[in-house]
Amino acid sequence: MSEAEVQSITFNNVKFGEVTVDQRDVLEFPYGLPGFERFKQFGLIELEEEAPFFRLLSLDEPRLGFVILNPMLIWPDYDPDIGKDDLEGLGIEKIEQLAVYCIVTLGDVPQNVTANLRGPICINTDTMRAKQMILVDERYHTKHSIIESKAG
Repeated sequence: MSEAEVQSITFNNVKFGEVTVDQRDVLEFPYGLPGFERFKQFGLIELEEEAPFFRLLSLDEPRLGFVILNPMLIWPDYDPDIGKDDLEGLGIEKIEQLAVYCIVTLGDVPQNVTANLRGPICINTDTMRAKQMILVDERYHTKHSIIESKAG
């Protein structure tokens, strides 16, 4: 069977066991994620019961995974200043090709659940190439409370 015929990829994750993801839902991070540069491929997993959250699980490291969220669902005014060079580096030529997510840090209690709006993950939805940007934008920081936002 040629690689083009492979429709899904199965890999192991310490927390979730054997995971199968559609090949179209595999993100390629050419530079890895900050602090995890060696790991380039991640499965983007959507589970109905966890909406609006997604899992971002490394295909290469069974212990590495993140929870991510489309920040516009909670902060509709979120407008990160992402450089044209960064977008071009992902091959993004028009806004319709861009998806933006942020990494969520889970806490023991809901009040401690935060989102990193300072380091959005930008995805070219055509090629599934992705990069975590580090913004130089003082409006955003790494620990925005999701609960406080919902209450406000």
